[in-house]
Amino acid sequence: MKITALLRIAKQRKGFSLVEVLIALVILAIALFALGGVVVSTTMLMAHTIDKEKAVNLGVEKLETLEADYGEIDDGSDSFGNGKFNRTWTVDSETGGENITMIVQWDGILGSREITLERFVANPEPN
Repeated sequence: MKITALLRIAKQRKGFSLVEVLIALVILAIALFALGGVVVSTTMLMAHTIDKEKAVNLGVEKLETLEADYGEIDDGSDSFGNGKFNRTWTVDSETGGENITMIVQWDGILGSREITLERFVANPEPN
């Protein structure tokens, strides 16, 4: 009796058909491609953020240098990172000091970008 019961149970069990396996593989492939896209865009966004942070740091560094040399503030430009980052600054004289506008441009993974920083530097020795 036990053998016939086991044979009956074995006949009732069915495996997966080839079509079911192929459908499962297609669904799995779509999910993996979507996950791969998330990884790529996250990496690109991280690289962009690092470039932007470096651009802000370069701009602030130059603004502080210009502020320290108040008597010698002039318009100018320079570049860093083998030409990846370009800084350009303009100085406008105003009552009581100078207004400095700093533009930092760079070519990153998301294309050409720029940030603008402004700072008013008061005259340390007013007339």
